Amino acid sequence: MLIRFGCSNYKSIFSYQELFFTASSLKDTQSDLIETTAVPEKILPSIALYGANASGKTNMIEALQFFIGFIKSSYREGQTTGINRPIFKLNSEAKNQASEFDIDFILDNKHYHYGYKINNEAVIEEWLFSYAYENRKSRTILFHRSSEEENEYKFSKYLKGENKVISKLTRDNSLYLSTAAQNNHALLGETYNYFKSIFSFRFDNLLNPTIVAHHVKKYGTIKQVSNFLMNSGTGIETIQLKLKTLEGEDLIIRNKLQSFLKDSLLENAKDLDLAKELDLIELTHKDKNGNFISFELEEESLGTKAMIALLAPIFKVLNEGGIFIVDEIESSLHILLTLEIVKLFSRKETNPKGAQLLFTTHETHILCSDILRRDQIWFSEKNYAGETVIAPLTDYELRATDNFQKGYLEGRFGAIPFLGDIQKLFQVEKQ
Repeated sequence: MLIRFGCSNYKSIFSYQELFFTASSLKDTQSDLIETTAVPEKILPSIALYGANASGKTNMIEALQFFIGFIKSSYREGQTTGINRPIFKLNSEAKNQASEFDIDFILDNKHYHYGYKINNEAVIEEWLFSYAYENRKSRTILFHRSSEEENEYKFSKYLKGENKVISKLTRDNSLYLSTAAQNNHALLGETYNYFKSIFSFRFDNLLNPTIVAHHVKKYGTIKQVSNFLMNSGTGIETIQLKLKTLEGEDLIIRNKLQSFLKDSLLENAKDLDLAKELDLIELTHKDKNGNFISFELEEESLGTKAMIALLAPIFKVLNEGGIFIVDEIESSLHILLTLEIVKLFSRKETNPKGAQLLFTTHETHILCSDILRRDQIWFSEKNYAGETVIAPLTDYELRATDNFQKGYLEGRFGAIPFLGDIQKLFQVEKQ
């Protein structure tokens, strides 16, 4: 479960910015909050991040993806020198400053804080702390690594394992957490697997029918997706997975691809055998006489494709628990369907595992839908120096009954584009 995430010096984010999933003391009741024995605060099931185009809201969730990705990839063999990090480019000092990423999370009903600082060459600091429920100020330092100290690594007696041995195996540009996980460290292996398995990201609306069908099958969510569609006014009566046998030109392309891969790849790919069948999604509608007519997914509207592509991973997260991060959740969807998807995370009945949703959006109707609490609404904008700054709606003096949509569109919270005088673009210069 995600409690908080913060970062600095990543793309448009220069000064340290952070997102909190801890609920405030507001009495707002729109969403069912998540209770845990790990922290005294209740946890928000979702956060909506608003902002103008190029305000940096996507960069904030990309920073979280980078944070997770570096944990998963930093130990890879062959990555022997340097670290490829996207820094803030509008300040010449940024290249000489570290990029920082840190997170508070709950694993096995315990509160942990993990983070690291990196530059272009190496990891310059890394740490993992745990906290007691009763006293947030009472922390246990499980390990701390600093390249600026004489003894770079410090380990707690509570961190059982071959800590010092693993530290000697850790490259300058690799995380200790990643190295420990690859060397069978018990606790750090669990922590690594948490980051590897709990977070799911969607930035691109991949609507290829084969990919969508693969995800629906992989996640095992076909029945839930079908029920949602049938109750969404799409006119869809049934949805099911079927196998399509490749033939003709499709089979020729498959055989050429398999031949190329076997000739080009390493020894472990010599026995590669691409499937001669593909999964596809078949949907049925009723004609005016009540007859069922079958359609392949590629024959459906863009909105239907987008809905299925989004619902497949969402139901997986709701079924298993986890954190789903999506950019522009409303893409190609009707507002009422977008609201229903957000509602899935807001009710204990549909979210019994305490799954969480973090999404960016331009859809202002969510602001007046009575779905989200004020502490679930955040804004992103750029300051005079071109730096992204994010802040929650709770930073503003408002009442729960205020019209947030109207206030947002009027610019009371920032985070909207400054359009200037668009009419001048169409004025013909006088001779």
